[in-house]
Amino acid sequence: MAAQTTLLVLGGKPIGSCEIVKYAKSRGAHVIVADWLDPEQSPAKLLADESWNVSTADLDELEKRSRNAGVNAVLTGVHEFNIEKSLELCARLGLPSWCSLGQWRSCCDKGQFKALCLKHGIDVARRFDASDIESIPEDCYPLAVKPLDGSGSRGFSKCSNVDDVKRALSEAKEHSLTGQVLIEEFIDANAVIIQYTARSGRIVYSGITDKFSLKAGDTGAPVMALQIAPSIHEAEYLNNVNEKAKKMFESIGISDGPIWIEAFYKNGRFIFNEMGLRFGGSMTNLLVEALSGIDQMSVLYDAAVGLQDGKIEPKPKSDCLYAIWPIHLRPGKIKSISGMDKVSALPSFAACTMVHGVGDLIEDWGSAQQVLAYLHFRDSSISGLMSGMKRVKELLSVKDEGGNELLYSLFDPNSTSSYPDFLVSQLDSCEG
Repeated sequence: MAAQTTLLVLGGKPIGSCEIVKYAKSRGAHVIVADWLDPEQSPAKLLADESWNVSTADLDELEKRSRNAGVNAVLTGVHEFNIEKSLELCARLGLPSWCSLGQWRSCCDKGQFKALCLKHGIDVARRFDASDIESIPEDCYPLAVKPLDGSGSRGFSKCSNVDDVKRALSEAKEHSLTGQVLIEEFIDANAVIIQYTARSGRIVYSGITDKFSLKAGDTGAPVMALQIAPSIHEAEYLNNVNEKAKKMFESIGISDGPIWIEAFYKNGRFIFNEMGLRFGGSMTNLLVEALSGIDQMSVLYDAAVGLQDGKIEPKPKSDCLYAIWPIHLRPGKIKSISGMDKVSALPSFAACTMVHGVGDLIEDWGSAQQVLAYLHFRDSSISGLMSGMKRVKELLSVKDEGGNELLYSLFDPNSTSSYPDFLVSQLDSCEG
């Protein structure tokens, strides 16, 4: 009889932590959650069999406790610092993981990733040297300045001249763990998010969404306002880029786990921007399962516990349209959230990934940190998806301590005049 899995989950608050704990327990694992937070601030601790009040940065203490507790698997949610620490801890303990530390760094470091893309004939934005910004020609502006290893649009700036670049460099460095920044051409276009799944070395295409982004506040960076799947560019991507991307993943030995790519689409170009060897922050494994029938949570867990030779067989759902819609919060302290039970009862509602809860203090970050939740919808028509979102605007309310409404959305389903082109295209084709 196989020994019971003792799974250590690093971090009980980040997105995905609770989902991992629930799934692992459904597979019979004994689950331990470690971080420095009290259980009331770390929801996954309340679900776990055991919790440790140890910082996820304290690898020496985590290693010692893991050996004493018989930990034989380590996972973490959607938090890049914790992911790196989990991979380091796996290496110390001699445990399997879904990717190596080298693979992780080559993908989350934008410079390494884009060099890898170019090696495989995949388009990327033109890059400029931070040490020679005075010589950048005027016709190259606007430029994008961002942390080389950042995420969530934190530290991103759009720059119109060299003075803007100088100011943006210091902000980008503040949001980089390594203090390194990236300067490149600003691509004025909507994006697509491409999903893949790796299992036992086989790379499987798992879906593509159109992504619409808007600025979060006057000074904020563009952040996701809406995703719709499948993308109107799916056939073009599969014909022109898919095989190159799969070979790129294979070249660095990616064996297991979820993979996503953000690419801008402009004039027939798929311009790769960044990559993740993890679930997307909205729990994109839910979208992948709806579109392709692939359970990425199972893939991730099996890799972490060392199950080899797993097979995945995609079963595409031709009649499935899927939307991920982030709903945002104005600054304030959350006193109450009402109506979520009614939202979850809507016919097109598929899932909800909560980011904040009662008691959280929201500041004017101008980033994805101001998302209350990512709402997932599934329907056979675009109008059905929009209908569900419109009802959310009527049903859901988030109040601060003064009774003020905090909830808003960057994408307004009621304002058809502001719909992105890809959404108008899908609506037109449905009506036609």
